Amino acid sequence: MRKLLYGLILALALSSLFPAAAHADTAVDEAAFVAKINGLRGTLGLAPLQVNANLTAKARTWSAGMAAAGKIWHSSLSDGITENWMKLGENVGMGGSVDGLHKAFVNSPHHYENLVDPAFGYVGIGIAMNGSTIYVTEEFMQLMPPKAPVVTAPATPVKPPLPKPTTTTTAKPPAPKPPAPAPAVAAVKPPAPPATTITTTAAAAPSSAEGPATPVAAAPTDTPRAPSPLLVSVLERLRTFDS
Repeated sequence: MRKLLYGLILALALSSLFPAAAHADTAVDEAAFVAKINGLRGTLGLAPLQVNANLTAKARTWSAGMAAAGKIWHSSLSDGITENWMKLGENVGMGGSVDGLHKAFVNSPHHYENLVDPAFGYVGIGIAMNGSTIYVTEEFMQLMPPKAPVVTAPATPVKPPLPKPTTTTTAKPPAPKPPAPAPAVAAVKPPAPPATTITTTAAAAPSSAEGPATPVAAAPTDTPRAPSPLLVSVLERLRTFDS
């Protein structure tokens, strides 16, 4: 009875230890894959990949599903990725050892492109076991570049418009018109003084009658008239224009 009890206890202890040992082995193998990938990139002068927790979680879940099904296939790359990614890649395989699987990836052109893609900066490896067969998923990622901070320039104070200069326009006085020429006045000849005519009346023949002859008085002569003031003024103006 005691031997049976000890046997059950030993069986439970061993069953509880195997999963832990299996999990520890897969974690070591996952780290081995990362080291081999970064070693390859180092020979080409490429930056090493950093292990990303989000990628690792997805890779382990996917490998577990393949191990349960006993076959391999690719996932939808964006499923389960919560990072702000820009580019994703994936390798899946099944084999008997880490070294054998890594060499198979290197010898496959499309798998090799993911291993040495300079755009990728992060990796996640997930391993699940089905017996002695390793099922591995390798997830690769490039993150979106960080956004540059937006800097707003201080607003430039707007200067009020300068008042327009007040211009006072003084109207230029019109040029004085030249004096209108005096109307031409035709020279007016002063009226000729009336001709002084002296009429001599012939003396009458003496009558036959005796006695002294009756003297005949001469007709009075016209005295010349003085020029009018208007005429004098016109003549003066004519002299001014002639000079």
